[in-house]
This record gives sequence, C-alpha cells and structure tokens, in this order.
Amino acid sequence: MTRLIECKYGDMHIGVAPELGGALAWLRWRGHNILRPLDPRGAQRANMCGSYPLIPWSNRIADGRFVFDDQPYQVTRNVPDNPHALHGCGWQQAWEVVSVSETQIDLALTCPASDRWPWAWRASQRFSLTENDLSVSLTYHNLADHAVPAGLGFHPFFADAASSEVAFHAAHVWLNDNNSLPDEEVAVPPAWDYTRFKTPLPGSVDNCFTGWRGEAIVRWPQRGIRATLHSNTPNLVFFIPGDGRDVVAMEPVSHINDAINRFPAGSNVQAMDRIAPGGELSLSMTIRMSDDGTTPRTL
Repeated sequence: MTRLIECKYGDMHIGVAPELGGALAWLRWRGHNILRPLDPRGAQRANMCGSYPLIPWSNRIADGRFVFDDQPYQVTRNVPDNPHALHGCGWQQAWEVVSVSETQIDLALTCPASDRWPWAWRASQRFSLTENDLSVSLTYHNLADHAVPAGLGFHPFFADAASSEVAFHAAHVWLNDNNSLPDEEVAVPPAWDYTRFKTPLPGSVDNCFTGWRGEAIVRWPQRGIRATLHSNTPNLVFFIPGDGRDVVAMEPVSHINDAINRFPAGSNVQAMDRIAPGGELSLSMTIRMSDDGTTPRTL
C-alpha cells in the first residue's frame, strides 16, 4: 500500500505520496474531493494522483531531443507508446520527507546527471495549509557548474468534471500539430473561450494557453462550492480527457510545451528559464476553497 503523509487543518485535508513522485494523492475540503483521489486499488503512479510536480520541465520535449548551447542532448522517453519525453522526471522518482507539521509538509529530491536529465539538480517541494487554502511551492536548484535550462509546472486534476463549471481568461493559445506539439499561437477561439463559466467538454482540448491572468476557477453548483487556483505564471495547460476519467486538468507551467526546441532558454515568458550555477527557479500554486453562490462572472 502506498505510504501517505496526511495534514488536516480547518476544512482542508491533504494526503501526500512521497514515493509516488512527491504527488498530492488527494485534496478534500469539508469532506468533498476537490482533486481526483488516488484509488488505493488502482495503479499506484503519480499521474493517477490528484496533482503531481512537473520538474525539470513541463509537458513535452519532442522525441526527447533538444540542443542547448550548441550541444545536442537526448533524454529518456519516459511514457510507454509515447514518442516524446513527458512532464520531466521528478514525478517518476521517490522523494524524501524533510519535515511534517500540523500545517506543512516539506519534500526533497536530489538527482545526479543521467539519461533522464543531463545535469545534476535538486528539488524542494512544500505543501502548506490554512483553514481554506492549499499552497504548493516547487523549486529547482541547479547543482551543475554551468548554466542549464529548467522549467516547472503543476498538474492538478479537478474531480467531478461533468458536474463542474470552469472559468479562466487567457489571451492566446498554441494550436498543436499531428504530433501533439505546438505549431501556431492564435487568439483563443470561441470553443475554448472560458471567460464565462461553462461545463468542460470531454476530449475537447489539450493545449497551452498564454497570456493567462494567473487565476482559474472550478465550481460545482450542485455542491455549492468552488476552488480558485492562483499561480505566478502567464502559461496554463488546459486538458480535458475524453476517456471517461471525469476530470479537468488546469496546469500552471513556467513555459509552453516543447519550449526548449522553440525558444532559447531565458529569452521570454514562454521559454524555459536559464539557471546559473547554484541558481534556483521556483513556481507556486494556491487552491483556495470557498462557498459558491453561482453568481455569473466574467474573468
């Protein structure tokens, strides 16, 4: 059975799975599953949890190949039957429990240079609770003796998508090619315009939105509750699976999909960052719970 570290404070209750990529196994508020809970009888993987960290990059690296500072690299393609390297490699490793208190869990991960990522690095992750909030911070620490590219993200799956309504505002979205890689950045089309609340349509989108205002809301009118997600990044991957999983993923990410093959590291807000030796990159996410009066709102 997967070991879980639990924290409960006020109406918030979380379970963290250090051995499953430092993932958040579940998030409950007043007994409601806000994020999809890990099924103890199902597959025990980070991507079956409520949320998991994306480090040292998010989403896809095409074919696991890229060039950095004129040097070509190949990283492990880490998901069966997928041609790309997905979501970094932190989610496929066991994390160390650093400390646990009534309101906080700290995890760490140290990785040498390998075929998963060609430079040594360390990660730290902190889960903090207040009565109605969960805040998660994720940091990449560069242990190499030279600058390296790095990127971060969170992959929360909100539960009961069929009974939910979603709202967020972004200026643009990247359309994907036939290999699920970004091809063209366009204004958000009407079908993907969620500035007004609407129920997510299964199988309709798996794309990176840019110019995001840093807030997204999922509400469940029948339960009278809402979750407001905040993050310090202008990029959001919006993913609604079409396979009956009944979840909606809203993923704050520090860069767009396959950014390492599209932009020089550190060149803009859609690119991966360039981290100096001994330097750090951090990303945070807060999920704030509240009662919901289902008042119409435009973001």
